[in-house]
Amino acid sequence: MFDVSSVVAKLCKQVPKHLAFEPTDVQLSDLAISASKTNEEPLRFVSLDVDNQPRINSFNAQFPFDRDVIAIDSTSIVLGYVPEGLVGAIRASVIIKPKGKKHHRKEQYGAYLVVITNYNKDDLYASTREMVYGEATRAKAPDLRKTLDRLRSLLERHLQFEAVKTFNNALLLVDGSLMAGAVADPVFVIRKLVRDAASHGNTIVALSKSTTLTLHENQLGILSLVDDIADACYVGDLREHIAQQRDRYVGCVYVGRLTPNGEAFRFDIPENAALPHEEVFSMVSGLSGEHGYPEALKLAHMTSVFSSIEVIELQAAAINLYGLQLRENVRRKLFPM
Repeated sequence: MFDVSSVVAKLCKQVPKHLAFEPTDVQLSDLAISASKTNEEPLRFVSLDVDNQPRINSFNAQFPFDRDVIAIDSTSIVLGYVPEGLVGAIRASVIIKPKGKKHHRKEQYGAYLVVITNYNKDDLYASTREMVYGEATRAKAPDLRKTLDRLRSLLERHLQFEAVKTFNNALLLVDGSLMAGAVADPVFVIRKLVRDAASHGNTIVALSKSTTLTLHENQLGILSLVDDIADACYVGDLREHIAQQRDRYVGCVYVGRLTPNGEAFRFDIPENAALPHEEVFSMVSGLSGEHGYPEALKLAHMTSVFSSIEVIELQAAAINLYGLQLRENVRRKLFPM
């Protein structure tokens, strides 16, 4: 297990007792409940002309039997509301396929209960960010829900740093991109992650199911570049075609399909990866299951989201831990029908 004690100590600071608490409604029929991750990547255009089309590359699937594979994902959820704030839960999962094996094992971190208010959010965000990034910030925390998502992201980033330092010659699969420059993901952080990975011979592959990168010619997303291609393939690197601030894209940017007739995804792979990119696509394809998505990353997501029963259990745990006092929903008082 990776050491997350320092980050958890920041996340789970003691809060005042006996706050009024209004739990969020939970439907037991919902199998899984999770908040959408905030996409802080701005809309940017990719310009392709007839004489400057990116090459379409094909590859053959190859299962990385003799290589460790690590997949990391995380989830946050709002459990309820206190005066001027909220109570949330954060959980992360690390799925590991050991070298020489085909099976996976799971390491789970959390759920961690976090109380965020208008009074503590700036200090909570700044102190946790400094703990993970090693650099102080004067940036203010965003609104309460986005702050919860930022804290989730910091825990996930900490686990990524731990993974690239712990393993050697491994394949690290992460959800998202290697785009830097946003407040939540400074350039020096993404570059350090890529540099640390390279120093241990590790290769990072970031997968995005959606992206704001848009083709200037037809206003379609870049995933449309493989719409007419049924075979496993990838297109790119697209960075040289990005019109604005392309230096913020730390990794090479590709659009690819990992299995024939599978879904299209965006892939960010560091330029200085330990493996040739064609070989990386072959290995990730070999790990892919239904719909052409890597099974390890799918498991990381499935085991980090919360079930409705877990949300109710965590609401009860928060009430007991923080001595919260239940209050009636004002909307139900005013509009009972």
